[in-house]
Amino acid sequence: MAQDRMYLEEYFEETWNARAKLLDAAEALTPEEWAREFEFSWRSMQLLIAHVIEVERSWMIEDIGGSKYAAEPPEAIRKRYATPALARAQGHEVAEITREVLAAYASPAKLHETREVKGADGSVIHLTVEEILTHVFTHELRHQGQMQVMLRLLGKKPPNADWF
Repeated sequence: MAQDRMYLEEYFEETWNARAKLLDAAEALTPEEWAREFEFSWRSMQLLIAHVIEVERSWMIEDIGGSKYAAEPPEAIRKRYATPALARAQGHEVAEITREVLAAYASPAKLHETREVKGADGSVIHLTVEEILTHVFTHELRHQGQMQVMLRLLGKKPPNADWF
């Protein structure tokens, strides 16, 4: 996986642009629609967007940066992501953290540093910084598809979130 840093920056920027389009569509939702729960994924647009932003924050701070990231209880997350506008602000904050990480790990040597992280099943795995960064934006892309499904289930037309 020999991407250079510039491609990673572009991939993140395009992922954030697609997120912005989904948040634009979410702005038209009522508060009840924003929080409406479904039987899949993170259950609501509110919790799903919170999930993608908060795990990006966690991966940057803890898994790459090595600092402890304390996850918040669900009530605090619901409050911080109470509206699409608040979610957008959280996304901008985390994007700045990610841009700092991308700048700090610009060299191929830094991208190939390894980190010990927990897998989805709790097992310990070793990944390069580049692999973690790649996972972060591909993780969100998968969830963006779920957001589009949620918008359709709410009777809304989802935006074209393609990169081109």
